[in-house]
Amino acid sequence: MSTDLLARAKEARKNYRWTQRLITKVHSDARSNYQQQREIVANLFVGEWTKYLEDVGEEVHIRFRGGEGYVPREDIGNKRVLEIYFIDVGQGDSIIIQTADDKRVLIDGGMDKSAHSFLQWKYNLKKYHIVFDAVIMTHGDADHAGGLISILKDNHVLVKAIYHNGITKRQDNSLGEIASSQEGDVLVDLYDDIEDLKPQYSELKPLYKEWVDAVTKAKRRAERHKLDFKCVRADQNTERISIGGEEGLQIRFLGPINLGDEKSPRLKKFGDRWFVGKTLNGNSVSVLLEYGQARILLCGDMNEPAEKFFLRHWGEKSTREKALQAHVFKANHHGSKDFSSSFLSAVKPWVTVVSSGDFPDYGHPRACLLGSLGHYAPQEIDKPLLFSTEIAATFVPIPESQLGETGRHVYEKNIHGMIHVRTDGNWLAAGRVYGRTQKKRRRGRLRRSIWKWEAYAFNLANGRPLGNELLAA
Repeated sequence: MSTDLLARAKEARKNYRWTQRLITKVHSDARSNYQQQREIVANLFVGEWTKYLEDVGEEVHIRFRGGEGYVPREDIGNKRVLEIYFIDVGQGDSIIIQTADDKRVLIDGGMDKSAHSFLQWKYNLKKYHIVFDAVIMTHGDADHAGGLISILKDNHVLVKAIYHNGITKRQDNSLGEIASSQEGDVLVDLYDDIEDLKPQYSELKPLYKEWVDAVTKAKRRAERHKLDFKCVRADQNTERISIGGEEGLQIRFLGPINLGDEKSPRLKKFGDRWFVGKTLNGNSVSVLLEYGQARILLCGDMNEPAEKFFLRHWGEKSTREKALQAHVFKANHHGSKDFSSSFLSAVKPWVTVVSSGDFPDYGHPRACLLGSLGHYAPQEIDKPLLFSTEIAATFVPIPESQLGETGRHVYEKNIHGMIHVRTDGNWLAAGRVYGRTQKKRRRGRLRRSIWKWEAYAFNLANGRPLGNELLAA
């Protein structure tokens, strides 16, 4: 990238500060006396970006995304945390991870351009470039891979590495050659670098052709910007991603389980009659994020037979619990009923996020999954958390006066179901917005909407709930 762009970005970051409390209240005016009634103009979740403008008495004048105001000096600081965004992409998955040293990882992209739109807004992609250290496509279903196409084609998005499970769908709906093994039938026709697929291009399903085209464009863009680029098949033997050194974010690949070796990989076939979908989902790229004491487990659309196979691979109960236990768990396959209780028992999540939507309507999340999650939380967590992007989203009716004589009730999404997770490696916070206050006129100006937060925090050492003031310490 241009050295001018990098220099401007470095100069701008000198005045960046991040919120240090679970919820920081931003006021419209600086405090002049303690009887003064001031208007709250924003509630900011821990780790939110702000820009320092000036000191005003015991407070600081800041700019935040969408406005500016005043906060106590101790509510902001130079300490940045790991940020994880579970984006509301409807029926699908998309997760953005941003590290304390401003590196980024994207896992899946949903079905449509919802994730891309969020990236454009968050990083102002019409003006700036962003770099992803890694993009991980857990598997090639449209509700995970479809949204990655427009992201990878965006000229303002640069990617250093792309990881995938190596499986492609052909025009005849097959997954390529299948062989026999001691573990049953296995897939052997797997790709590594995107160049491996180009001789088979005409045989691929349309989505996979788009994938080849998008990755090829991302590769060329990286080369133009003099970035090292790689596209690789991932499994349990793949080298971990270390961002920020040994003390930074560690991304460990736990699956899919390769029953062969590096040169002759083999992935297990799951299911019989409907094995294509089962096998594609069951061999999702699965990763464990580790940051200090925090552990976050993300396994795409893994299903019950894959979960049981996964547990067998990771050995005895004590071994696999050490490998799989996580504070935050994204429920597999959007909260499907196709899950294993023994898998949840190994994970023992404190916080679970379900990413699902209304279209296509598969009935996710299923009641049996929701009921099971709290049951398998560890004993030190008195009140385990369950977030759902679908439940967090809010719809409001559109007034009939705007619809004409349709005779139908029509609703629009008022709040998107984004789920936010933050951690500094010692504590963990999770939350969502709700209850938006509509814009009002104040002193002749439009005021931004005010969001309420449902937010929680835990001490990672003992599971003890943390209050607003403890996060500032």
